[in-house]
Formats: sequence, C-alpha cells, structure tokens
Amino acid sequence: MPMSADQALEIAREFLEMSHDLNSYRFANWKRLTKSQRQNMENVAWDLLNYSSSFVTDAVGITLADMEGDLKTIAGAMAEAKKAVATIEEAKDVIKVATALVQLGGALASRQPSAIIRAAAEAYKAAKSALAKRTS
Repeated sequence: MPMSADQALEIAREFLEMSHDLNSYRFANWKRLTKSQRQNMENVAWDLLNYSSSFVTDAVGITLADMEGDLKTIAGAMAEAKKAVATIEEAKDVIKVATALVQLGGALASRQPSAIIRAAAEAYKAAKSALAKRTS
C-alpha cells in the first residue's frame, strides 16, 4: 500500500519522538545503566533518528511526485530566468530576477507546495518582464 506524504511525516515524527524518549530515558537512568546499555540505547536512538530523517525524505519525494506538473512550472521559470540573466543589460532587472530566484529557493527549501508554486510563478513573471524590457 503506497504511503501518503502526510503519513510519511507522521511516521517520521513518531520515530523522532521515540529517539528523544529513548535518549531521555538513557540520561534519566545514566547511573543505573551499564556502559554497554548506554551505548546500545545511544545506537538505537541514532537509528531511530536516521529512520525519521529517511521518512521525511520519503515525504518530500512523495510531495514532489505529486507536484510533477508544478515541477515543469519551476523548470520553465528557471529557464526563463537563465535566459533573462544572460541577455538583459540593466543591473536592476538582473537583481529582480535573482531576488525572485532566491525566493523560489526559499520556497523549495520550505517544502510548502503553495509557496513553491507562487514563487515559481513570480520568478517566471520577473524573468519575462525583464526580457520584455530588453526587446522594447
């Protein structure tokens, strides 16, 4: 059964919490535990943390797969921005395009689909506007 992005994030959260809980137990009981027990708990806590990270990565992958059409929009915005930066002469227009790309990068890093789509549209618009000034 395929997992949704929300399900993957929930599992990631649960694994993260278990990692924290295990570490809390280890520190609360430090003196009672043997060195070997402490080491085993630390190793398991790291494994849980790594699985949590893996599930977050899975969730992002699922989200991006769901956004395949949106990825074409992002690719189009990037292509237009590249063309604009390569051909426009006004520094202020280059800065506008570059700023729009920084916003797109931030949106991509946030992993929020609505922010990504909005930023991709703005980057595309900024590039098109700069290119239009060049040809006017």
